[in-house]
Amino acid sequence: MSDSMTPPPQPSGGEASLADPLVGTTLLGRVKIVAPIGRGGMGRVYLGEQTRLRRRCAVKVLDPALARRAGADFSRRFLLEASVVARIAHPHVVTVFEYGETPGGQCFIAMEYLEGRTVADELRSGPMAPARAVHVAQQVCKGLQAAHARGVVHGDVKPANLFLVHRDGDRDFVKVLDFGLVRDMQRSDGGDVGAGDAILGSPRYMSPEQVQGKEIDARSDVYSTGATLYAMLAGRPPFERRTELATMMAQVSDPPPAFAEAAPQIAVPQGLEAVVMKCLAKDPDQRWASIAELGAALRLGGVAESTHDDDEVGGAPPKAAVPDTIPSTRLRSRRRARIAAVAAAAVAGLGLMLVALRSRSVTRAEGPSLARPSEVAVPEQTAVVHVESDPPGARVKEEGNALCEATPCDIVYRGAAADPATEHLIALLLPGYKLERAIAKAPSAVRVKLTKSQ
Repeated sequence: MSDSMTPPPQPSGGEASLADPLVGTTLLGRVKIVAPIGRGGMGRVYLGEQTRLRRRCAVKVLDPALARRAGADFSRRFLLEASVVARIAHPHVVTVFEYGETPGGQCFIAMEYLEGRTVADELRSGPMAPARAVHVAQQVCKGLQAAHARGVVHGDVKPANLFLVHRDGDRDFVKVLDFGLVRDMQRSDGGDVGAGDAILGSPRYMSPEQVQGKEIDARSDVYSTGATLYAMLAGRPPFERRTELATMMAQVSDPPPAFAEAAPQIAVPQGLEAVVMKCLAKDPDQRWASIAELGAALRLGGVAESTHDDDEVGGAPPKAAVPDTIPSTRLRSRRRARIAAVAAAAVAGLGLMLVALRSRSVTRAEGPSLARPSEVAVPEQTAVVHVESDPPGARVKEEGNALCEATPCDIVYRGAAADPATEHLIALLLPGYKLERAIAKAPSAVRVKLTKSQ
């Protein structure tokens, strides 16, 4: 059985239930233990009932021997983290109802009762279609973003911790499990590190900094989410060696194989592959800066941007950005006129020559026209995003449309595009350097460090 927070509901009964001293007891006067569901590397999971609400729940009771091996301070920190996770109210995060200790001193968590299957279960029958994988990953990003806002780093994002339920007509509605609750006692399901081991995490999905025992932050979850999305698309994680140690060493030193090599039978859109590979950068500074940025890139569809300047004098005309199979949309809803204008510019191949500017250039990005009463003149809202790159001279694009020919520069947004709530995913391109993306809100200043191509 995978050690998910809510495994597939298979309550057992009979002699097993009668022999279990917890069955029939009520914890904290509010949660009654009804029947055992199963056992995992962390302890037992029970079918429970919230007595006042008459609502089913899943109760995980931790193995006391495991807690002893984790250290004397474990129970206090476990309950402290449980209290933080219980305050994460988000539809894509499993809801924690109660937490505490049993009469015998065992830590427990009571959470929502889920019926469904994990992403790991789904992958046993093969990889997911790209559109489905992205749909799942976007929901994971939303759940993780809610946790990060509370200061909680998951630390163990993987297919076994993503639960799929049928909700509101969506058969792949995601619930993220095991938020920060078991950081010091990892499991051994599907090749993960055992509870007594010093290395924390799951070797096939853990970040290089986790492998090296360094402090982790939200960017570690970005890496693990990218590794999980890779597995959903390819049917296997990016690094899978004969031993756990070899797998962890690969996480630190080996480049992830391209999808064409790992799963030649699967057609992964080029732009989507670029989004995933940025997640898997060894250096956290080279990944998406936050899980929100990753979610934004997935919503935009990971449209590939060309790093070649074919629109120089005498060269071929600029090529329109060709979207992959995942549609490209704004992070926030925009007026259709704005999107149509950008699409028309891309199709027409509009572009400016790459010019080396010594001084800052100013380029206007027009927003949609606002309907106004003819007798009243309303001033149009404007806002500026200042963009710098290291090294300078990078071209700035948004949705395939050139906004700035050489950084540093100012981009002037107008109308709805100047709304501070609107997020813009911009791409910075400089020959000899990797394409970098960043999220900007107007008004603001964006500084991006570029990495040389190998």
